[in-house]
Amino acid sequence: MSDLLMLMAQLTASEPLSGPNPDADIAPMAQAAVDAASRIEQLVPQPSVQGDMALAPEFSREVAARQRQKLLRLQQTARRPEPTAYATTPRALEVARRRVTAAVGPKPVSGPQLFEQRWAALQSGSLYTRVAPDSFYTQWSKATYQPTYDEWQGLLKREADAIASGQGSNRLTVVIGDSLSMWLPPELLPRDRFWLNQGISGDTTDGILKRLSAFANTNPDTIHLMAGVNDLKNGASDHEILTNLNQIMARLRQQHPYARVVVHSILPTRWENIPSDRVRALNTQIAQLTDYHQLDYLDLHPSFSNDTGNLRQELTTDGLHLNRLGYQVWQLALLEV
Repeated sequence: MSDLLMLMAQLTASEPLSGPNPDADIAPMAQAAVDAASRIEQLVPQPSVQGDMALAPEFSREVAARQRQKLLRLQQTARRPEPTAYATTPRALEVARRRVTAAVGPKPVSGPQLFEQRWAALQSGSLYTRVAPDSFYTQWSKATYQPTYDEWQGLLKREADAIASGQGSNRLTVVIGDSLSMWLPPELLPRDRFWLNQGISGDTTDGILKRLSAFANTNPDTIHLMAGVNDLKNGASDHEILTNLNQIMARLRQQHPYARVVVHSILPTRWENIPSDRVRALNTQIAQLTDYHQLDYLDLHPSFSNDTGNLRQELTTDGLHLNRLGYQVWQLALLEV
């Protein structure tokens, strides 16, 4: 009867054991099956035990077999409950929702403001990732001048040089990419190391490839790379994107042979001109490139995509960029690495 009891245990579980409510009441039909099986077990003569073996009478095995067939048919035809929100929501999103925190005090919300704050931090002998989000408020709060791409490159080079000369034995993590990386809130990052943000809004894989030398003199133990979504937005081909990423990975491995390089998947979007199936296909090829260069690949797609493969509405401001909850989901992925 052990097989029969196993089948009944599987059938009567109203939810998977890993679900949120393993103690839920079993279904009425399944309960009836259990009751019937119990009555049958009481009526069927039990075999005598000889040593370590129990000899089951032939008719007992026939009854058990018929009952198993009935339970199998019931299991096949019974309506199973639809997946709950708990079962279909990524773990990282659930954790981020529980931990979501509002930004404390004013902080830069535009490119000009962020640029001015970072320059002010440098001039004070620090990095913006090491100061409070509202630091140097009077210097950046009214900033409106839009820095050029070259000016952003100059700022990032100055920050990298400051790290190179003052890192000492401190750990360093570099984040390189586009606006998604640039706006990663520094207050969400661990304080046990320096963080060097090398993201520039609107940058592409081609632009990133040309500015890797900016932090060549630093000594990071980890480098995070996410790039490609602006290439897709601008109409670049998959071949162009993969060719540039291939060269970026090779350069990073050559430039920082002892660093752990983590290549992030391209995040899904909600924009029609960046279809989710193309993003998934491109990420598959990026993962293969990462493996070829013996780097680490971080697949963020499951944590950020909905059931249609697009970026989850609750994680974005405009279908492409992340809101605070989105960044907290990304933060969890960074910390797990």
